[in-house]
Amino acid sequence: MSLKPVILIYDLNNALVDDCATIIGQTGMYTTINTYNETNALEALQQYNRGFGLLTNKISCVITGWNNYKKPRDQLLFRIRSEEKRSPMRNPTPVILITEDHRMDLKQIALDPTDGNVAAYLHVDDYQQCLADTMHKIIFADRAKEMNSIAYARLQREENDE
Repeated sequence: MSLKPVILIYDLNNALVDDCATIIGQTGMYTTINTYNETNALEALQQYNRGFGLLTNKISCVITGWNNYKKPRDQLLFRIRSEEKRSPMRNPTPVILITEDHRMDLKQIALDPTDGNVAAYLHVDDYQQCLADTMHKIIFADRAKEMNSIAYARLQREENDE
């Protein structure tokens, strides 16, 4: 029996969490953990830690968004990244950010490969069409780093064109 990759979904928007879980569940290829508050998301991350947090987490991907009530550096994304930086034996957990916030400064820090290192930055308007395909590329094709590089380069071009 092979185990399905585990996907952690967290957002304050409960409908978004449920919608993502439905889309992912329809593929039949993943197990999802739906969390509706950051405390539960952090507990789930800790439950899937390996080697007392020194090794790469067993969660295959995290889907989250921006919490408008917190500063950018206090977001779940950066809590995950700071935990990962504590051990040289940990690789970054792939993260997909789904947001309605179109601010360029937030997109910049999320996609920066040395900072947020987000594999995909999707918008609430149209994430449904590409979520399953994006998950497949990240988990089964192991293209999270490549997808981040492409998205970051695209963002840099957009900023230079303005």
